[in-house]
Amino acid sequence: MPRFFFDLSHNGEVYHDARGTSLKSPLEAQDRAFEIVRRFATAPAAHGDSGDLMCTIRDAGGHELMKVVSVSGTPVIIDPGLSS
Repeated sequence: MPRFFFDLSHNGEVYHDARGTSLKSPLEAQDRAFEIVRRFATAPAAHGDSGDLMCTIRDAGGHELMKVVSVSGTPVIIDPGLSS
């Protein structure tokens, strides 16, 4: 099963996923990225900020496959590099 890595960017801070997650397909990785963005975008802001939130999906080789951002709390693909 391929391994995907989900890096989260928020207000200029980047949190790299060092472990990754084994998933059956790129579409499952896309669904996981949507879930991550949805979860963090709807969580109460600790300091009242509503800065940019982005999840970048990478493959095991470190190549960026897709970026998902939060637009008004809704996940939106901005770099659709994955294909099924």
